[in-house]
Amino acid sequence: MNNRTDRAGWRIAIDVGGTFTDVVLVTSDGAVHASKSPSHPTDPAEGIMNALQAMAAGQHLSLGELLGRCDSVIHGSTVATNTVLEGKGASVGLLCTRGFRDTLTIRRGIRVNPWEHRAPHPEPMVPRYRRRPVAGRIDAGGLEIEPLGMRDVEAGLTFLLETGIEALAISFLHAYANNAHEVAARAMVSALAPDLPVFISSEIAPLIGEYVRTSSTVTAAYVSKRVVPYLTSLSRSLAGAGLHGRLHVMQSNGGLITLDEVARNPALLLLSGPAGGVGALRWIAEATERKRLITMEMGGTSCDLILFHDGHVDRTDALEVAGYHISIPSVDIHTVSAGGGSIARVDQGGVLTLGPDGAGSTPGPAAYGRGGRLATDTDAQLVLGRLAPGPFAGGAIHLDGGRAYAVVHDTVAAALKIDASKSADGIVRLQQQNLVHAVERVSIERGFDPRDFTLVAVGGAAALHAGSVARALGCSEVIIPRLAGVFCAFGMLHAPIRRDHVRTLSLQLEAATMPQLLRAMDDLQDDVREALRRQDLDVSKATFEKAIDLNYAGQQSAITVAFEGSAMEIRERFLSLHNALYGHVQKGSNPQLSAIRVAGLLAPPPVPVRIRRATAALAPAPRLRRDVWIGDRTQLGVPVFDGATLQPGHVIEGPCVIEEATTTILLEKGDRATIDLHDNYIVSTIAAAASSDRAVEAIA
Repeated sequence: MNNRTDRAGWRIAIDVGGTFTDVVLVTSDGAVHASKSPSHPTDPAEGIMNALQAMAAGQHLSLGELLGRCDSVIHGSTVATNTVLEGKGASVGLLCTRGFRDTLTIRRGIRVNPWEHRAPHPEPMVPRYRRRPVAGRIDAGGLEIEPLGMRDVEAGLTFLLETGIEALAISFLHAYANNAHEVAARAMVSALAPDLPVFISSEIAPLIGEYVRTSSTVTAAYVSKRVVPYLTSLSRSLAGAGLHGRLHVMQSNGGLITLDEVARNPALLLLSGPAGGVGALRWIAEATERKRLITMEMGGTSCDLILFHDGHVDRTDALEVAGYHISIPSVDIHTVSAGGGSIARVDQGGVLTLGPDGAGSTPGPAAYGRGGRLATDTDAQLVLGRLAPGPFAGGAIHLDGGRAYAVVHDTVAAALKIDASKSADGIVRLQQQNLVHAVERVSIERGFDPRDFTLVAVGGAAALHAGSVARALGCSEVIIPRLAGVFCAFGMLHAPIRRDHVRTLSLQLEAATMPQLLRAMDDLQDDVREALRRQDLDVSKATFEKAIDLNYAGQQSAITVAFEGSAMEIRERFLSLHNALYGHVQKGSNPQLSAIRVAGLLAPPPVPVRIRRATAALAPAPRLRRDVWIGDRTQLGVPVFDGATLQPGHVIEGPCVIEEATTTILLEKGDRATIDLHDNYIVSTIAAAASSDRAVEAIA
């Protein structure tokens, strides 16, 4: 089974989360298999190999036989993100333009909350003594006004090597306009210290703005120590276990990349796992013929939200991780600290609070039996009867109802002087309110009415909250995929190879400048084509997406607009987007360019997911009945269905609970779930009129 000719065309996707490692296998005949295993935060590679062993056992194969049948393995990794969050990156040195040594400390004066002026910023990833100034200056037009100080480069490198740096960042002023000085400095460094990883800002983030460009380059260097060796070791382990196909890694932009390209910019993986949801969203949109979707991907630690409208997912360059600002092409994902492990407390004023910190996978909720001593959303769901004690997530976890009740009673109910069920209900209602605000953030605050969208509840925990959130927002429909608990991993199988390039370009948008703009676009597309060719890909099959960043004169923020049609057509698209975002346009003002963008994509092999036949039979009887808190009280004898027995065409009425292999679904009174031919639960909800009025007022 371990030679290339015996490969069966199988594909595997692996998504490592804070609590679980999800694995999805698609075989050549379209069968989809999913499994969840506990993550190993201290050694993600071990967690991956254990998860693959579990998948192999489920297929009655050895690990070598499983991997030997695979053409490719796709991996979504949280290693880059965790490196920044934990502060465990490389010892980084920085060569910067003389006079700009403190750029990382000044931070452009950014403060997200202007009233929170006493909260300290995070310490720069590079302390001041490891930031070495270098003579030389390029102006904003790209012209050299002072030659590069090569002696400063050599002296700075010598000093930094003596401090024991493990990676070097180079960021010179206006390198986006002319990177000759950065390239020359890198050449010298590579000659003097050939084993030292070196990253230059003109390749990491070639955009105007020295602070974010420098911060992005430093971040790439900072995470390189853990990301590159980890992925290289994982690739070797997989090959040693029998994989002859390629290992691809999910990027923050929702596309795949090879290991060699990751080494050029490890920061591309900062949103690696959540970005996998884009591929699954597109599949959901095509399978259900819905054009407007909002995902709530809620796991044990956090909830990631993506807005999908008319075949389009918004993208951004502006990321913030642990207070550090990074500019890399990314899917626009809004993340909130709302997961099954969110910790509930009663503060000194006697007010119940939830999060933002969570229990993670170790120790996890008290119900996991791993030493957790604080109540969480998961514990509350157990107390309310919505989750059942016993094996959970395919047996990866065993939920202890007694521990859940005890921790909710002792840490919350006793302080509030109410019973445990009401306390648990309060915890869940707080979580639902957090989720409602998160959906409003990605919809109403961007000019979209959430009532026009279908919620897609994915991740292991979202389906317990989705109905209540939909009703509060005025949404009439929720989609819960059968693979909701492994949604991002499933999405990775639909992800294309993708390469995004961006370049600063200052021009007025008018007919006279279009020839210059077209030439610049062609040059950037050639750069993208070369980046794809470096990955041994057939560039002749690539498609390209082009866009430009536009803003009014004096505006700092830009709006990305598709580069299609004439200058007048592009301008009209900009005006429409500006009005939707800000509620006004500047009449008589012509927008100006600040950057151009080209993305090159190579579509993945189609995933031959089976389409099932609808059954005419009535839905099977519930597997059992149990008492479940729904609304404001416990309801006796609520039906509990085994999701494995429900088939396309079956209709289930609430109130009830549906237990799937990777998630649990709660239907309240008035909810109606139909299973479609693609194994998705299509849930119709009755949205409250008051909630609809609130949404209208918020939009107004």
